Amino acid sequence: MLKVPCLNPLTPSVTANHTCDGVAIEHAMVDYGIVLGLLGVASGAASLIYSRSQVVAARRQAEQATRATLLESNREISVRLQQIRARFFKVPGIEEELQNSRPEIKEVVDSVGGGDVYYFFRDVIDTFEDIFVLRRSRIVTDEHWRVWTGSQMAVYAGLPRFQLVFKLAKQEAFLDPEFVKFFEPLLEGRPVRDPRVPSGDTNSTRLPRLRKTRSKQEEVTD
Repeated sequence: MLKVPCLNPLTPSVTANHTCDGVAIEHAMVDYGIVLGLLGVASGAASLIYSRSQVVAARRQAEQATRATLLESNREISVRLQQIRARFFKVPGIEEELQNSRPEIKEVVDSVGGGDVYYFFRDVIDTFEDIFVLRRSRIVTDEHWRVWTGSQMAVYAGLPRFQLVFKLAKQEAFLDPEFVKFFEPLLEGRPVRDPRVPSGDTNSTRLPRLRKTRSKQEEVTD
């Protein structure tokens, strides 16, 4: 096979016994090194992405576990509160004390038919508030939300005695202001907005109901 001589870049003469084979091999080795380098970079990037995904997955699992713990604690507290309420009006002399200390509450209690009816509606309102909070935390599904707002909240909102208890709870600041703002349209027969917020705009491990409401003074100073 005929070998093509390579010209010496310093002189116009042809270098003896020097061909382009060595140059070609050198170029091939350089190209091979570049390929290996690119493969190394790609492999490192893939490892970094995988490690990042593992960290995100672990963080989500931790958030879900924390959220489950908070929900379970909240459920236990709600059960204890209902048990306390059920015994409240059975305490001897409690109605007279209530009349002397909180006559506005006693008036509503008498208007709706007594302590049992009053606390029944209070339990219903608190349940609706919990559903609102869970929906806002992206826990309640669309299907369950439609059931709660359509066949439960809307029905109770039209009952006059329920409205008396709700308005008292609002007046006495027993309820989350955001829940009150959400629920009030139902009292007028109007639809409600969906409180669920986009992912990333809220901390799913933190129950919004437990967040401290900012005072007007804090808002002014911002």
